[in-house]
Amino acid sequence: MKKSFLLFFIIVPFFNYGQSNEILDFKPGYSPETIYTQTVTNSSDYEMTYSGSEKLLEILKKNGTENPVKIKSSFNVETVSKTGKIGKDGNFPITIEYLKSSDKDGKSVIPSGTLLFGNATLSSMPKLDSIVGTGMEENFKKSIFQMVQSTFNQLALPEKKLKTGESFSQESPLTLPIGGMNIEMVITTTYNLKSITEKSAFFDIIQIYSMKFTKTGFESSGSGNGTGKLVYDIPNHFVSENTLNMELNLNLKHTDFNIDLKSKSDYSQLAKISKK
Repeated sequence: MKKSFLLFFIIVPFFNYGQSNEILDFKPGYSPETIYTQTVTNSSDYEMTYSGSEKLLEILKKNGTENPVKIKSSFNVETVSKTGKIGKDGNFPITIEYLKSSDKDGKSVIPSGTLLFGNATLSSMPKLDSIVGTGMEENFKKSIFQMVQSTFNQLALPEKKLKTGESFSQESPLTLPIGGMNIEMVITTTYNLKSITEKSAFFDIIQIYSMKFTKTGFESSGSGNGTGKLVYDIPNHFVSENTLNMELNLNLKHTDFNIDLKSKSDYSQLAKISKK
């Protein structure tokens, strides 16, 4: 999720953003009285292959199960987030509005005008407290609420002071529901600061996926990797661009059959920031 830093900031303008000519003060987050217009695109290709006895394969065929199973999915969403004035307690309100969203067939996923409300601080990601949307079932609204809050939790990055060429890593869990089971993995993401300009810092991203031991009744193995770029807006201390390309391979072995899963995913996030 990140890219580079150059050396252009030896002059006065760079100091206006709280940096030195060698050190980046990396502290991504939301600010009060600010508008964030964001576009997110996410596409994935999955291929799941069953192997085993002829009897098993025949049962799958009779049930109409394709082998391999191939699934393509995509999701595009545009939102605008607006923050209010900061209070004495350090909190400030945030409102997130869905402008539009669509799946791979162009169908709307989340109704336009859906609103989420919460609070944030200068040092923490938003914590949501409510959602308002028309024409949505309560269970669907609840799932959107949980998905957005989970996304904020995953996007939280530690504050760091970094020089060009330095890096930091972060671990996060990944749960894959497959065949009624939850396969647990750990994603280790490393952000390497490549260069700095007057207003932007650029990072390279490397991800490693590793299996976490779980009792599933299967012998499981898997690995994956990802690469990407992240651009950090220095004046607004916010991630203005984030791209990731990810691949994952997973194998589940049972006494009667095997399952091989391969997936490729592409993620892109762009943000435009303005003050109220």
